[in-house]
Amino acid sequence: MMIFNRAKEITKKDNPRLYRTVENLAITEGLPTPKVYIMDDPALNAFATGRNPEHAAVCATTGLLDALDDQE
Repeated sequence: MMIFNRAKEITKKDNPRLYRTVENLAITEGLPTPKVYIMDDPALNAFATGRNPEHAAVCATTGLLDALDDQE
């Protein structure tokens, strides 16, 4: 289990926009969908981590989600 400082794991219903973006990228690359997290922070930031595709996670800040559109 991965835990990020101040980040909350989300499901598709919590934030469909972010979850579907991550899910679609994983499907396109033939990878399992990683766990998805959101960190309440105004900074524009995101990162991915994990030792392998089965133990991976993606985290984005609220600042990034508010500032960028789906294409960005």
